[in-house]
Amino acid sequence: MSYSQLPPHSFWGRCLADNAFLLDRLYPAAVRLQAGTRVATAGSCFAQKIGSRLRQTNVGFLDLEPLPPGMRIETGARYGYGLYSARYGNLYTSAQLLQLAEDAFAARLRDEAIWTAGGRWYDGLRPRIEPGGFDSREILEAARLSHLRKVRTLLEETEVFIFTLGLTERWQHGGTGTVFPLWPGALKPAIVDENHVFVNARITAVVDELDRFIRLVRAHNPDFRVLFTVSPVPLIATATGGHVLAATVRSKAVLRTAVDEILHLHEGCDYFPSYEIATANPRCRLAFRDDEREVRDEVVDRIMALFLAAHPGLGRSAAAAPGAGIDPVCDEWLLNAAGS
Repeated sequence: MSYSQLPPHSFWGRCLADNAFLLDRLYPAAVRLQAGTRVATAGSCFAQKIGSRLRQTNVGFLDLEPLPPGMRIETGARYGYGLYSARYGNLYTSAQLLQLAEDAFAARLRDEAIWTAGGRWYDGLRPRIEPGGFDSREILEAARLSHLRKVRTLLEETEVFIFTLGLTERWQHGGTGTVFPLWPGALKPAIVDENHVFVNARITAVVDELDRFIRLVRAHNPDFRVLFTVSPVPLIATATGGHVLAATVRSKAVLRTAVDEILHLHEGCDYFPSYEIATANPRCRLAFRDDEREVRDEVVDRIMALFLAAHPGLGRSAAAAPGAGIDPVCDEWLLNAAGS
């Protein structure tokens, strides 16, 4: 093969000559979605935007813990309803994803993630799902086990699982390795424990965790396929003590590289380049809102238009999507207050 045989989209200059940078050729979908395909979403806050748009199509979007009848959508979002395909909250890291799957298939409770403060009980693995806490440990455990049963069903029934990776930085229990969604000290009430340690995952760790996740789920659901994305949203803070810009670039580079390794390890996996479209597209230099973190709605619409164009079997649904137009619910926002 010579360069003369390559298509126009393989050359920066030829892409630049096109008003849309030939982005319609950026994503040749390997994992295809059709009308009715059972799809589930999970991941960082950006995954909420993807899920909201997918709910507006005729894909078979799974929601195993739907909004209770009579509850307002805005209220439900504060309690984790309508954000993803179950009420697991934000899963920023590959470690959280693997841990959730392991707990779901084993019906496992983690004592080190059950906290008490002010006479209330808190689920440390999804502390913002019930921000006021539970009345007792027994009620908390029952709610957790019910959630894990839903997650197991979700993983057993899903045909395509869309997971958005957000972070490599994580806080975990030093003795057991249990991973939390964010630094427990940022919560209200704050949970401060000397056993909570900071870890910044390397590529090998992320690849290992994603590999184990896929193998575990496929042992129960052999046709399970995964579509990965990487969140374009920068870190709101870094616990490394270094500059947040360098920490952001390092984190996204590790995640993007890890996904590429997984695509070589497993068939039935794919990657959608929403990260590249938002951060490296020369035709979209103003992709973010004034905070330079949240992606503008019109850019998300453009990203999803490219995604849907690659899946011609999908069409728009007449049904309104729960949560459409609502800003994502992000645990890491609490780090702003913790650092002020």
